[in-house]
Amino acid sequence: MAPTAEFCGIDPEGMGQLATSLRGAADRLTAFSQEFDGKLRQHGISTPALREIADIADWGGTQVSMLHGRIDLINALGEGAPELGGGGDRSSLVRLPDELEDFETARGLANMYGNDILVNHGGELQATLIHEHADEVAQLAKNPQAAAAFFALLPAKARDSLPSLIARTGSKTAKKDLAAFSAALGAALRAPALVPAFAKVRNDLVKPTDKTTAWNRLALFKGANAPSAVRSAAARGLALNGFTKDPRQDRRAVGHTETKAYGYSSDLVAMGLEVLAGDGAAVRDAFSKMGGTDVKLSQVDKMKQFLDYAKTIDTGDEVADAFGRAMEAGAEVTTEKAGQHSPAAAAFALDAIRAAGSFGDDLPEPARGSMVTIAKSYIHELASGARFDKAVDRASGAGVPANWTALPGVTPAFYLSPGDTHRFLKTFVGDKQLTDDFDATAAQFRHDTLTAAARLDAQGGTRYFEDTARMFGDLASVEFKATLDVRGEQDATDDLIRDITKNTLSLGIDRIPLVGPLANEGVKAGWELTKAYGISTALDGWADSFETRVEEVTGTRSDFVLRQKYDIAYILHEAGYPASEPPAELISKSTGNLKTYDELLAEAKREAGEDKKWEQVLREKLTPYERWMDGNNALDTKIEDSSKFQTSDQAKEQLRVWN
Repeated sequence: MAPTAEFCGIDPEGMGQLATSLRGAADRLTAFSQEFDGKLRQHGISTPALREIADIADWGGTQVSMLHGRIDLINALGEGAPELGGGGDRSSLVRLPDELEDFETARGLANMYGNDILVNHGGELQATLIHEHADEVAQLAKNPQAAAAFFALLPAKARDSLPSLIARTGSKTAKKDLAAFSAALGAALRAPALVPAFAKVRNDLVKPTDKTTAWNRLALFKGANAPSAVRSAAARGLALNGFTKDPRQDRRAVGHTETKAYGYSSDLVAMGLEVLAGDGAAVRDAFSKMGGTDVKLSQVDKMKQFLDYAKTIDTGDEVADAFGRAMEAGAEVTTEKAGQHSPAAAAFALDAIRAAGSFGDDLPEPARGSMVTIAKSYIHELASGARFDKAVDRASGAGVPANWTALPGVTPAFYLSPGDTHRFLKTFVGDKQLTDDFDATAAQFRHDTLTAAARLDAQGGTRYFEDTARMFGDLASVEFKATLDVRGEQDATDDLIRDITKNTLSLGIDRIPLVGPLANEGVKAGWELTKAYGISTALDGWADSFETRVEEVTGTRSDFVLRQKYDIAYILHEAGYPASEPPAELISKSTGNLKTYDELLAEAKREAGEDKKWEQVLREKLTPYERWMDGNNALDTKIEDSSKFQTSDQAKEQLRVWN
């Protein structure tokens, strides 16, 4: 076959014939030089030329050894390769990359580890030897075909017990050393399959086996950054297929030595999920194929199996944590933008939300953080899911519900029912820190969406602002209802009081929200107030009590209706909704925009004295504000309607029926 730029081939049989010929020639040269050297020396004749011939013969002998070594290497790496040609024109030509020197290095390392270090030593000496050469293994990742050669030539017994062998030496560098082997394996798996013998290794690595071997293979895969298809096959073949078929078995595979050395779970289920985590395509592929054709469970039911298992096993926290991160990856929460999710990621997220929501507050604690991450990424879907103004009887799904009205800036990839929305929120609202994390996203989304709706209404006379305000009122109400269900009235309302105190009532005149460096603080305050606005209707009989308790904390009167009213007025004015210029006394020197309610409150408290209480001063300051709004009927109507929509108790009442 003529050589090309794309192909380098070696015929081991032909190379063997060359080695045999070279061996014969070297032997004949040696015999010739020895015979004539003896005869010439008898006559006192110098023989430097014959010494050169002998050197050539010696060189030929070394080349013969090299050629036989290459033949053995080529045959080992070509094992499993199909023969070329067909019929009577068969050839033993083996296709390999032109990198035989690196292959020699790989063979040396494989032989040293597989036939010496890992079998002839133990304890501290073995740990030292493993570590001394681990960097050389890691370097193989720079040449993926050499890395493939290393794993093809490493004895299967050594490869399949490598993590345990390293851990049991007691090595302090076990984690780093295993990472070197994983890096080399990952490079080999990501490269084109040019080493035939490695193809067999790759297939073997993902086949079902005993629990201990499966754990070792998964531990090797975990840091390999393998291709998505390989991750999926490994996780399923080594752990998850069997789990899905029979989730009642104890899947713990190794002891404390391995878990301590690497910080990995001893549970095969957790390890299978760990291999998937971080790779959305692998996660989705694994869950769609998990269990094979024998398993008839839906994807939601498969997800529920993991959460049920996590609640019953000692390693449940590790399983739940890995499950949560796998759900994040499958939903592409870090790789795609909210409101712009791909169909594949969105379909997976919908199932994850339904599966987790079925547990509500009973979801295993380590998975809760992942649910918040999903909630933040799918804020468009949760906000739409809380709506009660259209298709209240809808079931969760990808299709647009009948008679649905889209809102500008809200682009859900699927449509949750109010009940599924409420149940999913319950998975994390019991944790204040997680709730705050979600609220920060909800607050920003509320502010941005209301502002965009106000600008559209300003241009075309539409009523997007009111409908959008109603949607966020529903979301706040559903979230707070979930919080009440999980934490109880006392705990939930106490935290809300503290948030309002921190984010609004405590702001001084020099710390005004909504603009400047405190913009995020002000946006968050708007969301906290949105939740508080609904408290008088979400909590029967608690309105007066809530106001009283706020007064006890802040020493001031709390009027949430006023706060909401001025918050909405601020957003509409900021968005350019048509209105006359506000009076000069309503323009903040700090912001250049309308003064917020809290700025007016802070001014009133500062200007109050013995002869005039701050409540009276505040009333005087609010009078021109009210007159300005009354003088702009379209603006005033929009503010009033939006306030009413946002304080409606419709969400709470309808959840009783549609949850």
